[in-house]
Amino acid sequence: MHASLPRFPTGIAMAARMSDERTSFVAFARQHVFVTIFGLALPVVLFLCFIGYPILYTIYLSFFEWNGMTPVKKFVGFANYSYMLGDKYFYIALENNLKWLAVSLAFPVVLGFLIAYAMRARAVYFPTLLRTAIFFPVTMSLVAVGLMFLLILNPIFGAFDSVLRALGLGFMVREWFGDYRVAIYTLAVVGGWAFTGLPMIFYFAGIGDVPKETFDAARIEGAGHLRMMLRVALPQLRPVTAVVVMLTLFESLKAFDLIAVMTKGAPFGRTNVLGYLVYLESFWNSRFGYGATVSVAILVLSIAVAALLLGKLFRGAFDV
Repeated sequence: MHASLPRFPTGIAMAARMSDERTSFVAFARQHVFVTIFGLALPVVLFLCFIGYPILYTIYLSFFEWNGMTPVKKFVGFANYSYMLGDKYFYIALENNLKWLAVSLAFPVVLGFLIAYAMRARAVYFPTLLRTAIFFPVTMSLVAVGLMFLLILNPIFGAFDSVLRALGLGFMVREWFGDYRVAIYTLAVVGGWAFTGLPMIFYFAGIGDVPKETFDAARIEGAGHLRMMLRVALPQLRPVTAVVVMLTLFESLKAFDLIAVMTKGAPFGRTNVLGYLVYLESFWNSRFGYGATVSVAILVLSIAVAALLLGKLFRGAFDV
């Protein structure tokens, strides 16, 4: 006898199945009106009003010249985009955003993972207190964080430079926000200090979901903490890492508060980032069309960098 071939649903069968699914969804919606309205319809409406519409209007505005006051907008086509591609301040801001992203991936993400692993491995005292202390800056306003570090890093009476001098490291003292070579990195580290608690919490929860038997087996085979981190924990934390990298990406590209409070783009615009450039062009230079163009560039950059960084992490990360 011939082996029976697998049967695949025909087009009619698939159409019937889809029709049944739509019918069941409609029946569920009629039976659960409250859930349908407040669990589905209302969130969709709020998303379209407060996220979808602003994005579409920003894209629309990027094709116009408008000072924010006149009732008539002048259509200029792709002139704003052409100007942006030749604007040196745009490239300075873009470079600073990429530097900020690199520091954020190297500092708060790695540090958050190491702290989470140390707490799960019971290598620290009072882990609950430590976890609370590290997460607390996440709840603080970045404006407050910026003002605090302006005092800490003040080159005259700041606590950080005073400690360096007391330790005989006075040669390291510098204008942390006045030296354009280190200012953007200083801002990124300050932002990373405030952000470290979030990756730490994600990794702490993720490591807790890794089967204990996996660590026990690695320990029996003679694996140390470094090997267990790299060969046991990290491979099983791909979904967590994907989420953390995504959050870090968005946090880096929407940087604004610290620059507005601490440097205002100084010295000589060397600490401008794309978000602050949008603010300057729109509200200081009254060029809302060009500000919208830079906003669109941020959106495109977010999608592109997310696809580049997270493509491999998401591939198979959520397989069940």
